Amino acid sequence: MSSAIYILLVIAIVALGLAFQMYPRFPQMEKTILRISTVENFSSPAIAPTHPSCIKRNTDAQAILSMFPQCNDDNKSPSEDALNRVELKLILNKLTCLDADVTNSGVAGYNTLYLPYNTSHDTEPITNFVGRCLNGGARARDIELIMSKYEMRGNQLIASIAKIMKISPEPAFELYKSVLRVTTNALLFNCKMKRASMDIPAGVRDPGYSIPFTIEKLAPFARTMD
Repeated sequence: MSSAIYILLVIAIVALGLAFQMYPRFPQMEKTILRISTVENFSSPAIAPTHPSCIKRNTDAQAILSMFPQCNDDNKSPSEDALNRVELKLILNKLTCLDADVTNSGVAGYNTLYLPYNTSHDTEPITNFVGRCLNGGARARDIELIMSKYEMRGNQLIASIAKIMKISPEPAFELYKSVLRVTTNALLFNCKMKRASMDIPAGVRDPGYSIPFTIEKLAPFARTMD
């Protein structure tokens, strides 16, 4: 029994020695963990980053970003080219997140929730449109207008960046057209939209064909000569 107690005491002494030896490193480890969590923007394991990236859903969007990588501009006032690349990446992220949200019906959360509103390419906050899309408040014309603005602004950015890089923008135009087509198809297929009725009455009690009294009793038009 005495030998067992002696072994336990030795183990305890060794453990205390290791603890005191590692103690000066603990603050450094804490600072390192804090720095990593700040850079990665993780507040807890269950919360996603502030700006989710859905671009990995679409290989064409990834190809565009590989053609136009982000600028490492350390100046306080970034160049116009750097801002154009950031906006193009944001548009690609919005298009792919829009596809993800309407396809999954928000079951896995809304990727578009924290994406910023930008008047140069947005007609409305993108999450608002996702809500209208999934709740029957969108129309085919809404989709056409939204995607038309994304197409116009994206092509402008691609042309501007390609001109500075002195390369042809045509390959990027084709890739971007494919990204737009995928998102448009997802919206047309998943958005709950009422079909156009063409003013056809729904039934015998629908007053679709009735004429208001004020119009029904109007006198015929007659032109008088002075």
